[in-house]
Amino acid sequence: MADAWIYAEDTTLASELTQGLAELGFSPRRVSVNGSLLPGGDDGPPARRPALVVVAAGAGEPAPGPLVARLRDHEDLCEVPLVAALDPEHLASAGALGAAQELLVRPFARGELEARVARARQQVNGVEDGDVVRVGSLELNVATYQVSIAGEPVSLTYMEYELLRFLVTHPCRAFSRESLLSAVWGYDYYGGARTVDVHVRRVRAKLGQELAGRIKTIRSVGYRFEL
Repeated sequence: MADAWIYAEDTTLASELTQGLAELGFSPRRVSVNGSLLPGGDDGPPARRPALVVVAAGAGEPAPGPLVARLRDHEDLCEVPLVAALDPEHLASAGALGAAQELLVRPFARGELEARVARARQQVNGVEDGDVVRVGSLELNVATYQVSIAGEPVSLTYMEYELLRFLVTHPCRAFSRESLLSAVWGYDYYGGARTVDVHVRRVRAKLGQELAGRIKTIRSVGYRFEL
């Protein structure tokens, strides 16, 4: 189940979003809008990178522009799809939230929440309708965790799938082995960089020569997926 972090001071607003995101299949987690941007703070327990961030501001609260800017500047959260959930009074300052992929205005209908979240994820991750990503003959369904090549299923372990999913949905960018460990295995994983090399080798072997060639080794850096 994908994690969704909710930054909200208003308890009622946070509860509304928690319920809505849980109905969409996310595992919601409320995070303090003050201090560290990570759950539990910088000294707290490590946390897995979320699949979605929601920044919310209720009536009588300042517009969340500064918080959105902090999230976009955070090295571990800058590429996570971000939805800003606002009270109608904040619409006048919505222009300052350009770093958010989508805006949601209270009251939130479930259908609108689902549509906004899907569009935000599509903008960042290239996820198409039906949560399917296609690259040539490769088809990756991020909802069912299924992978196929030319219609034939490919058997991947969970971590092999997560590594491939991350690379495919963040194409044309080089990631260091340390970044991949953090993004795919999580902050609480203490294995070495060789773990990434081993999994890349296994994924390449299962993709076949043509698709395996899309996972490029960047000397002295890490790996990049090319479209």
